[in-house]
Amino acid sequence: MVEQLRDISAVLDSAQEAAVHGHIIHALERLEDADRAFKSLGQFESTRAVGVLRTKEDQLKKAIIETVTESWNGLISVDNTNHKISLRESIERQARVDVNTVVDALSKLNILDSFISRFSRDLDRIIISPRLAMGADKVATGFNITGDDIQLNGPFNDGSVKLALADIHSIAEYLSTRLPPSVAVPLSAKLVPVIATRLINNLLLPAVPTSTSGVEAFQETLSYVLGLVEYLDELGWSGQTRLSEWVDKSAEIWLAKQKEVAIAKVQALFPKRVQEKKSVERVETQVVSKGDALRAGHGDQEDDWAADWGEEEPGKKEEEEKAETTEEEDMSAWGEELDEEPAATNDVSALAKAEGASEEDADDWGADWGDTDEAPGSASARTPAKLAETPKINGKSAPQKPPTEQHVTLRETYTVTAMPDAIMEIIFQVIADVETLNSSELVKSAIAPASVGLYAIPSLLLAMYRATAALHYSKDTASNMLIYNDCQRLSDRLRNFLQEQAEKDTSATLPQHLRPSTRLKTKLEADINTIDGFGKRAYGREMESQRQILRDHLEDAQGFQGCTNVPFATVCDDAIATTIDRIGDVKRQWQNVLSHSALLQSLGSLVSTALMKFVNDVEDMSDIAEDESRKLHSYCVSLSSLAQHFQTTDDNGDVRDMVSIYTPIWFKFQYLSEILDSSLADIKYFWIDGELKLEMEGEEVVGLIEALFAPSDHRRRAIAEIRRTSLH
Repeated sequence: MVEQLRDISAVLDSAQEAAVHGHIIHALERLEDADRAFKSLGQFESTRAVGVLRTKEDQLKKAIIETVTESWNGLISVDNTNHKISLRESIERQARVDVNTVVDALSKLNILDSFISRFSRDLDRIIISPRLAMGADKVATGFNITGDDIQLNGPFNDGSVKLALADIHSIAEYLSTRLPPSVAVPLSAKLVPVIATRLINNLLLPAVPTSTSGVEAFQETLSYVLGLVEYLDELGWSGQTRLSEWVDKSAEIWLAKQKEVAIAKVQALFPKRVQEKKSVERVETQVVSKGDALRAGHGDQEDDWAADWGEEEPGKKEEEEKAETTEEEDMSAWGEELDEEPAATNDVSALAKAEGASEEDADDWGADWGDTDEAPGSASARTPAKLAETPKINGKSAPQKPPTEQHVTLRETYTVTAMPDAIMEIIFQVIADVETLNSSELVKSAIAPASVGLYAIPSLLLAMYRATAALHYSKDTASNMLIYNDCQRLSDRLRNFLQEQAEKDTSATLPQHLRPSTRLKTKLEADINTIDGFGKRAYGREMESQRQILRDHLEDAQGFQGCTNVPFATVCDDAIATTIDRIGDVKRQWQNVLSHSALLQSLGSLVSTALMKFVNDVEDMSDIAEDESRKLHSYCVSLSSLAQHFQTTDDNGDVRDMVSIYTPIWFKFQYLSEILDSSLADIKYFWIDGELKLEMEGEEVVGLIEALFAPSDHRRRAIAEIRRTSLH
């Protein structure tokens, strides 16, 4: 035991002697011998004497670590003040110390990795990060390599990727020639990923071109990146795989940037272009039967009827030709079905189909045309529909000639913003980029495979438009109507684009699977339907909002019961006046935005809402005194002034009143006005010899008679006659 302790002490003395003379490796080997000897002591390892020797060993190891650290710092010198790093092969201490010896010593001490990690951070902070800095608030700083030293030498403005890669090549060469592989290789595993990250984020990503014009230069950049990767591979370094993977994904990266740029363009264009407004015209030619609904009220004027209508009622092409009779026509523009209407309103139902009423509103078309949320859609929807027998109070219907066909040119002008055309310009550029990438100059480039992915951009643009439209249009008083018009413009241009592109692609040189008509047809057709629906919903929201305002105004009258009683009479008067004023205000807001026919149709919907509310309120009154009847009649006269909004002038300068065409409840409302101001005999005449039965149900008329007239034999006989002759 004593002899073993004496031997251990001798080994420690030998290690100390070696360390003093600079023989670090020999000293560390002697410490390893001492450590093995300690372990052979077994149960005596915990004795006091052994503890004293252990303490001596630890102190000696710490002294060696300090010596090795000092040597490392001398060999790999980091000067933070002067932004300089020096790498030396050897230094003079008590004995000559070379870098390999120090590295071996650090390895034996198991602390080499921490020293390499610290050096990697210092190198990145002092040299690499300043060199690869790039951004609005950062300027790249160059460096010089002179002998063993690498030092920053000030900022410069050359931000080219080629120069940056050349500088990284120089740094790698500097490190590999001045550091042993035992340091350089593990250093690369820590340093190269950092370099790759800075290169990609600061230089390579910004260098990705935003158009096809920069693809050739970018292809050259990719070759430089691969050149650097190959050089690092030759050095046996690691960590450069991220650069090679980035090159492999360059097509995907380029495509992603094109999508980002396209969306950013839409975002940038929106605030300005949505304020730029212009008038656009839609021109179509349709084959229309003179005997059908489109020839309403023109009698034998064969030469004039088409010109009159063509000036007022342009629109989209009908999806189906009209039937040759003027019975209830299937003019469904959107393919939605309506519930059956009473016989008296069959042609109003046809107009409802043309406008595209939703199912939940179908029951109201004959009574309240304005309860639909659908927008004016097709030519038939925006065209006055002829009632089977145009009802007029005490009037007769004109005889009809057999239907004949005639070509009609439809022209319509409406207001749009600059956004639809701006979006189309971006889409056109996308198509041009596909052709460019597949040209002989670029078809073999790394970016060429991304060409097919460009066809996803139009759908992204349209989705972006829908997502942000409400925000950007909101500053305009007619925002929803502008959205509706712009959606019409977009869908029209997209349809025309698909048709023109299909014709163009018949002689295209692109492969079949890359042709726009092949790749875009299904996507854009779905997008067109979505855009149309988006525009209709905007129109529907606006219409419902305005209808609710009108209902609220009339609701203030609380059913007009007691409309002659002061002070409630003033409330009723105000309800009628504000309703009339509101419709006038809405017309002023919309008349410079909507097409003429769409304006008339929209106003007709609002007027129908107001009149239906008034008619229902009057019919719900169980008792109407004589003075109330006169007051209600005066309200009818006031509301009749709304007809002024539907007056149009034809080519001959004649003024035509279209209120009955666009407001199907108009005749019912007029009959109500007459009933409120007529005798029982007159009402009976309206029913039996007139056309009141076409506008009101028998029980409606009976209810009004019971409210207006006191019980009598005359009233009883009149009611019985009306019920007997009611239409079923």
